[in-house]
Amino acid sequence: MLVKQAIIEFFIRNDIQYIFQIPGLHTLPLNAALTHHKNISIITGRHESNVIFMADGYARTSGNPGVIIVTPGPGLGNIVSGCMEAFNDDVPLLIIHIDTERKDIGKGILHGITEPETIFRHITKKTFFAADIRNLTTLLNDAYQETSSGRKGPVLISIPHTFFEKDIPSGLSSSKIEPEYSRTIAAGTEKDGLDSFFDKLSALLSNRKKPVIIGGKALMGNEAGRILDNICRTSSIPFLTTTGGKGVIREDSPYAFGNIIKKGVVQNILTASDVVIAIGTRLRDIDSKRRGVKINELVHIDIDNQWIDRNYPARLKFAGNIDKALAGIQSLLKQRRFEWDLKTLKALQVKEESALRNKSYGYAIINVLRKVMPENTMVVCDLNTPSYWSEYYFPVYYQKGFLMPRGISPIFYSFPASIGAKLGKPERPCIALCGDGGLLPSIGEMATIKQYNIPIVIFLHNNSSFAILEDAMADRYGIQHSMDLTNPDFIKIARAFDIKAKRTKTLKGLEQIFRNDITWEEPFLIEFVHPVSRPPWRG
Repeated sequence: MLVKQAIIEFFIRNDIQYIFQIPGLHTLPLNAALTHHKNISIITGRHESNVIFMADGYARTSGNPGVIIVTPGPGLGNIVSGCMEAFNDDVPLLIIHIDTERKDIGKGILHGITEPETIFRHITKKTFFAADIRNLTTLLNDAYQETSSGRKGPVLISIPHTFFEKDIPSGLSSSKIEPEYSRTIAAGTEKDGLDSFFDKLSALLSNRKKPVIIGGKALMGNEAGRILDNICRTSSIPFLTTTGGKGVIREDSPYAFGNIIKKGVVQNILTASDVVIAIGTRLRDIDSKRRGVKINELVHIDIDNQWIDRNYPARLKFAGNIDKALAGIQSLLKQRRFEWDLKTLKALQVKEESALRNKSYGYAIINVLRKVMPENTMVVCDLNTPSYWSEYYFPVYYQKGFLMPRGISPIFYSFPASIGAKLGKPERPCIALCGDGGLLPSIGEMATIKQYNIPIVIFLHNNSSFAILEDAMADRYGIQHSMDLTNPDFIKIARAFDIKAKRTKTLKGLEQIFRNDITWEEPFLIEFVHPVSRPPWRG
């Protein structure tokens, strides 16, 4: 079997339906072979930095690794920031780097770079280099499995382009495959046994009256959601999430109070609690501690011990199988009902957020969006005012319904990631929350959604500014308008791609466009023009 055929067989065997790419001279033999396989869809974008975000969005909503093919040299270099995001936010990606021939490095060959895997040493779980053609199939299988084993993340494989037209020799592999680089994370305390952990947890909870549960992204699974619903309903426990955990359970549930970074009622709940049980969350500094989240006493449960004790010391901890831990907590609390008055707390929060709607334009925007969008809409965020307000206050009702890049916080994420998100869950509506500063660099992907008929709704919040930075400059230094931007006519650009588009400057107009013009079955751009407003952490 030729190498290019073996790679395609690998795709078929692992039911890989989408491959995201920017082609080049080095990839053409594989591209030609893939044209004969109708069950594999090739999504060709316009820039590698966008393509890797597409794969990221696909992985987050589908639950399967996003697969990307990149060319050497500039192609590989363009995916660095996307790989950083995936590694720091536990997103499984398989990056297939079609490499130059290593023996020719130093001769001035096209895209020649010495040991390009070293660029990715600290932003991937593992990197592999196919030095021996006989190991290729085993290497691909190992790399694919590695993306989703333990803590998920990106894996890079370099395959010389000169392999494509060569036969894979029959017989055994020449030697044991070792990755070029492997990042090892200690498994943690599961070897000590769940029984011991639950004995300690039972003793700890025996004299506690007001526990709180915080859920993170690792809980995204229907069974986890059902167990948590049962625990919180029957035992009267408030449930909070991190940003990554939004949607683990319906946020309109009587015990659900939203993101831990909210002020008011949420912070009062944390202050009044006598123990916090954090499950499947890293409790990173930028996601919690820096946002003013205080935890008095912590039980921390996660898939490994990488993040345990990093920002909040844990009184009790467990690293291992989260599903087993959840089932154990459910059994442990079966006969317990705690002292929270959830009904009163919920009423206070409703009143609190009603007041926000009247005094904060940022909150008013997302309130309209929530009112006019289907419940199961997937919301893909960037780093802009509506996205931050959504992170704090937008209620999410379905799992994998809220995507926000919390790895390295890249500004150009939303639009390309929404393309992958929609492909990962084609039955659900999808909207990209973009700012004018974030959309323009990726606007070429309008050609992509038109070419492949991917029905993304692009919500463009245009304030002719890097608004978050403008707010910080004004607050810290008293400098106004230093982050102003000169923009094109976004409506004309969208229509140039044959994409329907409308502009409005009012909340009433925004609601009318959603109700009268949006079908969720075709690409559409809404431009909402409004001056810079305050971010949620400033009220």
